[in-house]
Formats: sequence, structure tokens, C-alpha cells
Amino acid sequence: MQITIRGHHLTITPAIEENIRIKFAEMTKHLDQVNSMQVKLSKDHQIDKRSKKGSDNHIAEAIIRLPGTEFFAQACADDMYTSIKKLSEKLKKQLDKHRKMQLIYVPLTA
Repeated sequence: MQITIRGHHLTITPAIEENIRIKFAEMTKHLDQVNSMQVKLSKDHQIDKRSKKGSDNHIAEAIIRLPGTEFFAQACADDMYTSIKKLSEKLKKQLDKHRKMQLIYVPLTA
């Protein structure tokens, strides 16, 4: 599986890259047909006027491509590791639902 990680207004550190690879490897270990995965990490530099700090300004987005299907999720949090965790949880739910639907609609051969 090919994982592409991009940063927008953010430098991708080796620790962030390793965190992404570990989380998504665990999530897709039971899916052999994953073609590719794209992860985009960005930081919004907008500041909240009341608290004088950015709130939910670390954004993580991902696209997972399977044959005939594409999954997308986005998550925001105060720090990048939390947004990556939320993103992986959202995608895991989508992939679990997809896997269950495949088990239900498996054609029976005589």
C-alpha cells in the first residue's frame, strides 16, 4: 500500500509520519485491496478572538482508495496528534462498515 503524506503550512516531522503509518497500517491490515492512501495535514493560522489562541486549527484529511470505492474523512483538533487519532477513528468506522457490507453481499456459488 502506498501512503502519500503532504503538509500545508506545516512541516511533516518524522514522528508525525511514523504516527500516521502505524495508525493506518493497523487499520488496513485486514484489507488487502487498498490501492492508495493520501493524507493531507494542514494548520489554519486563524486566532480565536476570545481565547487568543487557535482552536481546532490542526486539520487532518485522508482519502483511501479501494477498487471501485473511495473513502474520505476529515478531523480537526487543537494539536496534530489528536486530529490524526480522530481521523483514523472515522476511517476505521467507514472501513468496518464496508467490510461488513462485503460479508453480507458475498455471492454464493453452488
